[in-house]
Amino acid sequence: MKTPKFWNNKNSIVSILLIPLSFLWQLASILNTKKKHKFLIPIIKIGNVVAGGAGKTPTVISLAQKLINSGIKVHIILKGYKSTAKNSIQVNTTIHTYKEVGDEALICAKFAPTWVGKNRAISIKGAIDAGAELVILDDGLQDPSIIANLNILVFNGYQGIGNGRIIPSGPMREKFSQAISKSHLAIIIDQDIRNIRALIDGKIPVLDANLKIEDKYSNNFKNKKVIAFCGIGYPEKFYKTLENIGCQITYTKSFPDHYVYSRKDIQNLLKKSQELNSLLITTEKDHIKIMEDYKNRIYFFPISIEFNDYKTLDNFLLSVIKN
Repeated sequence: MKTPKFWNNKNSIVSILLIPLSFLWQLASILNTKKKHKFLIPIIKIGNVVAGGAGKTPTVISLAQKLINSGIKVHIILKGYKSTAKNSIQVNTTIHTYKEVGDEALICAKFAPTWVGKNRAISIKGAIDAGAELVILDDGLQDPSIIANLNILVFNGYQGIGNGRIIPSGPMREKFSQAISKSHLAIIIDQDIRNIRALIDGKIPVLDANLKIEDKYSNNFKNKKVIAFCGIGYPEKFYKTLENIGCQITYTKSFPDHYVYSRKDIQNLLKKSQELNSLLITTEKDHIKIMEDYKNRIYFFPISIEFNDYKTLDNFLLSVIKN
């Protein structure tokens, strides 16, 4: 789905009318009383409080790389949104497709052993049997069945928390206060123009971070005319990133989150790029879903997360590893 515009407007009539359904969403969360699972290796949950677009997956990858560089055998766990995998499987980038395991899992698997399955506990057990010394959950803060050693809450500074209401009246997956109370650390990616730090009000430590694009990629697009398209929860974040590296955006096209592109979609975009004499560019997870015969005509670049305070981050990670 695309992020509804009324999710950013507290005075929206649509948002107000949907408030009763938000209570049902909260009730379903309260009634979610699954068996709790505790594991003998450290578990890190990285999640967000809004529906999509905060930057969970790049954060997961950046932290996994940091821990792997320290000699720790890290595995990543995802549910694999829209994947066809019913049982827990380890992702193999040479044989699995995004339809089988999900787009984000294919990206994660480039950096660390990655597991996909509807049952996170079974995936974690599979990772442990395969030699994992630490597991990172991409998402899972709203899953009380998995007991974690470290809960990290990710925000995007441009996106904020919208109108602050619960789905479907707003973008919130749970109350802000609940998300903060269960988290040990918050990360705000990009400039905090929505005053998220003020909302957190010192209840948990906050790290600032930025999306990082290596010069070998960004230099190829500086001062170039581009058409940008994507199917992510918060597309404005992607367009802002392109502007920040100096792209001249001539046209944008936003699709629903995790959108599966048709051949017609891509042909229309390529036609538009010829009309506007612009390069066609998308996100890495969107590029995965493009037909092979069109991939070399569409650009993307991988992103990572750069933190402003590695000392605080290291202290949190060390506390998990030592325990």
